[in-house]
Amino acid sequence: MITGGWPTLGDRGCPTLALFARVGIHDLRGLGMLVVGICDFPPIGWVGCVRNSKLEGAKGKRMSSEFLGMITAPMADATFFDTPTVASIKKQRIVSKYFGGWANIVLPKALSKEGKIMYMDLFCGPGRYRDGSPSTPLLILEHVVNTASLRDTTQLFFNDENAEFIETLKSEVSKCPGVEKLKHQPVFRTKSIGREIVSKIQQVKVPTMFFADPWGYSGISIDLIDASIAHWGSDFLFFFNYNRINMNLGCEAMNEPINEFFSVERAEELRRTVANLRPAEREEAILKEMHNAIRGLGAQVGKFTYRSKTGSRPTHHLLCVSRHRQGMALFKEISAKESTSFDYEVPSLEHDPSAESYQPGLFSPLAELEEELLATYAGKVLTPEQIYHQHHNGRPYILKNYRQALLHLEEAGAVKIDPPKASRARGESFPRETRVTFRSIG
Repeated sequence: MITGGWPTLGDRGCPTLALFARVGIHDLRGLGMLVVGICDFPPIGWVGCVRNSKLEGAKGKRMSSEFLGMITAPMADATFFDTPTVASIKKQRIVSKYFGGWANIVLPKALSKEGKIMYMDLFCGPGRYRDGSPSTPLLILEHVVNTASLRDTTQLFFNDENAEFIETLKSEVSKCPGVEKLKHQPVFRTKSIGREIVSKIQQVKVPTMFFADPWGYSGISIDLIDASIAHWGSDFLFFFNYNRINMNLGCEAMNEPINEFFSVERAEELRRTVANLRPAEREEAILKEMHNAIRGLGAQVGKFTYRSKTGSRPTHHLLCVSRHRQGMALFKEISAKESTSFDYEVPSLEHDPSAESYQPGLFSPLAELEEELLATYAGKVLTPEQIYHQHHNGRPYILKNYRQALLHLEEAGAVKIDPPKASRARGESFPRETRVTFRSIG
C-alpha cells in the first residue's frame, strides 16, 4: 500500500499506476487530484483520489478536499499466463474458428481484387502459456501455415505494447513448423493502442479480421471499430469488458477513457440513464448503448457472454462486429457450440461456470420462436435462409432451431412449405429453392 503524494503513471514500480496509463489516465496531477491510496491486489487494482479546491475565507485561502471515490483498473495477475482457463480456451476457439470461416468467405473475392487478406491482433500477448498451451496468435498462425490456400495470401500482424510479450511471440512464431513457407512473414509491433492508431487503420486496404483483447478497455473506441470495418469484408472481434465499464461509469476521473470508448455524447447520455438503475437494468442499458453505437456504423453485433463463477453477473462479452450477414451467422453458429447450457436445443450463448449443461425451462423457447415467426412474417413468402438471416440477430436461436420451428409449423398446418415434406428427398431438410408461405393474420 502506498499513500499520499503525486505519483506519475509512468512509475514502473507500481503496477496499478502503470495500468491506469493503459485506460487513458497518464498523470493524476492533470486531473487536479491527489492520490490518497493505491493498492495492488490482482485481478483488481484501485486508486483512491481526492480533488483539491481553493476556498476563500476570512483568514485567506485554504484547501478543501472532495473524495472522488475509487478508480478501478484490471491488473495482469502474475499467474494469468500460467495455464488457460476454460473461459480463455472458449474465447480462443471462437476467435480462431471464426478466422477460418471468415477467410473461406472473403478469400475468393479478395484474390480477384487485393490479392491477399490480413489478420490483425492488437493486444496479442506472448502467444503461449507457461504450461505450453498455445493462445490465439499461435492458433491462427498454425491454421494459416496448415491451409494451402492461406499460406500465399494471408498477412499476419501482431501488436502488443509489452515488448517482452512481442519478443516471446517472435520466438514462438519462429519455431512453428512450416512458418518459412508463408509468402508474407508475420509483422510484429509494440505500439500503444489509442486515438492515433485510427488513422493508420484507415490506411489498411485489404479485407482484415481484427481482434482486440485488452486489459480493461484501453484503446477500444467506436472510431476504431468504424475504421476497422470500413474496407469490404473486414470484421472486428473484441472483448467488451462490461465489468470495468460498469464500475467506472460513475467515476469522474474515468470520464476521458469512457468518453473515448463511446463518444462524449453517448457517454453522457449513458451516465444519466444508468444513474438509478438496478444491476440487471444497468447491464441492459450499457449493452443497448453499445449496440446502438455499432448499428450507427451500419453494422450488426453478435455477442457471447462470460459470467462470474456464481453466474450472478456478467463480466465480459465477446463481441463480433460485421456489416455482413454471413459474418453474423458464422459467429452465432461457432459461439453457440461453446455455450454452457441449452434449453430445448436453444443455446445460452454464455459461459456460465455455475450452470448445468441442459436446463429445460417451463416453456420451450422453440414455441416462442414459432409464435414470433408467425407474427413477423404473416402473409409473406420467404426462403428458410432469408428467415434465418433476417430474424436471428439479437436472439439466441441458431439455424437448427429455425429448421425445427418451420418443420413443426408445417406439421401443424400453420405454414405451407414448397416443396412439401413428402416431395423432399430428406423430409427434414430444405432444398435451396424451398419457399415458406405464412398465413395472413385476420
